[in-house]
Amino acid sequence: MPSIFHKPSARHASASDDDMPYSPVERQDMTFDDENKPLSGGYNGSSSTDRGHMEGGMGTHELYALNRSLRRNNLLLKVLVGLVAVLLVIRMFFDGRGVYKEWKGEKGKPKTPVPEIGFRRTMFEKNEIYSSRPTPETDKAWDDLLPPGRGFVFVSDWKKYDLPAGEETPWGTIYSVAVFHQMHCLGQLRRFTWLFLDSIVKNDTEVQESVRHMFTKLDHADHLHHCFDYLRQTIQCGGDMSLEWPRTEADGRRFAVDGWGIPHQCRNWDAIMEYMDKNHFNNSMVAEIAPLVGSSG
Repeated sequence: MPSIFHKPSARHASASDDDMPYSPVERQDMTFDDENKPLSGGYNGSSSTDRGHMEGGMGTHELYALNRSLRRNNLLLKVLVGLVAVLLVIRMFFDGRGVYKEWKGEKGKPKTPVPEIGFRRTMFEKNEIYSSRPTPETDKAWDDLLPPGRGFVFVSDWKKYDLPAGEETPWGTIYSVAVFHQMHCLGQLRRFTWLFLDSIVKNDTEVQESVRHMFTKLDHADHLHHCFDYLRQTIQCGGDMSLEWPRTEADGRRFAVDGWGIPHQCRNWDAIMEYMDKNHFNNSMVAEIAPLVGSSG
């Protein structure tokens, strides 16, 4: 990032005092002897015109008094500017602390009914049931990632927490737990990826027409666009900084990183599911992770 400070030019950096214009307010490098040097006609450097001007205008004492007054005023001005600068720095310091407090919250983390979920070391390993094409078996594996209630929980006393109102149901107020919203979005991307592939590879006109209907007549397109951005922010929020190394190929080379066999610090999934089991919304009519019927939201 370029510096915000202006670097003096060579001319300014090397200019001598003789190059600088003199002003009784700006210049402070005169010696005591210079200050008290007589300004009368006895000064050898003054011309007769200068002497005549002084005699016809201000006298020596008046000029001397004006010079001293200007110097005192200049000094006072510098002191005042310095004091104002110090006060501004102090104000900025305390304002900055106030902003930090406001951002962090006066009482630390926002109040939430969700308990603190700990971390545990988890190894990422390949599991083809989640990467294979849709079948009753693979679909069930994906559906089972959602707890009962499809990721919604009851919060009966939500006004006690830093929460806006949730969704009102005949059985109570419910909220979505983010991790299961994220799973749902990933499930939608998976379902439509395979639909698109099958409609193209198999040239299945029936599937193509079904996809066209969902994306032109229903809101599945908007839903997918939402999921891309939502998952992007989810990944940035998690900010997993685990270091990954390349796998070893059959010929011994190591150049491709697939992420398998890498340890990560992950939220304890068992503790998450335990909380969901105790608080889940128990009147959901849909159990699929990525339903194609009804509302696609």
